[in-house]
Amino acid sequence: MSIPGSAQIAESSGVAQVLNSLVAGLSGILQKNLVGVYLYGSLVTEDFDARISDLDLVVVTNLGLDDAAFRALHELHQQVILGYPAWDNRLELAYVSRDALKTFRRKQSLIAIISPGEPFHQLQAGNDWLISWYALRETGIALRGPDIASLIDPIEPAHYIEAVQSHIERYRNSVKSANSKPKLSYIVLTTARGLYTVLHGQPTSKVKAGAWAARTFPKRARLVKLALRWRADPQSDGLSVDEIRPRAEAFVNESLAMLPKKEEAAKAEPAPGA
Repeated sequence: MSIPGSAQIAESSGVAQVLNSLVAGLSGILQKNLVGVYLYGSLVTEDFDARISDLDLVVVTNLGLDDAAFRALHELHQQVILGYPAWDNRLELAYVSRDALKTFRRKQSLIAIISPGEPFHQLQAGNDWLISWYALRETGIALRGPDIASLIDPIEPAHYIEAVQSHIERYRNSVKSANSKPKLSYIVLTTARGLYTVLHGQPTSKVKAGAWAARTFPKRARLVKLALRWRADPQSDGLSVDEIRPRAEAFVNESLAMLPKKEEAAKAEPAPGA
């Protein structure tokens, strides 16, 4: 299997082995119900950090999962984690039917997901998943199956940008209740990434967005650098959540103040070469 990024990262972190185990297991369980397995996220965008990055996969099926398949997939996840314990709580897989991908703009469909901090479960997903499906269509790599672009209808960049803006605007309230450094780190870096996307008309990674935000908000540069550090080690300093939260709240408010009106954001054009 060809893994994007450097061979050194793939070898040292066991990425290839984990992906091979997952794809082989998925093929055995789903058989004819399997359409394709797609990799996206940091490993594809080349901001992968072997210590902390998740593996982001979407598994497309012909039909939804029955109870037996759901149980077997749960067991597969557990087996992979037992075999590769460094990936415990770092697997992010979404199981979605071919029909759900084609109709997500019009209706909700049942999908199954496992993600860091959450057990394997099912939920209803529709247009609220536009950001994920846009990233998947634009950057997803087929580990098995047809090109992902053949399974998802084109999504207008303006609709993607509008969804990103709506998403980060919600952090104005959620930062007030964040109760851990990892949560505050996620809010700070996701807000920075979303603001960059809206202003520049193209997505970026959290790492690149953090570097941009540190330059754009020099008074908040230390906070952004701390947020990047907390991704790997929340205990790397003696600061408390109560000390950090006001700074994070100020950063979020300053960032959101830079957002254009939504009708202006919708007109943003992707940068050349995006």
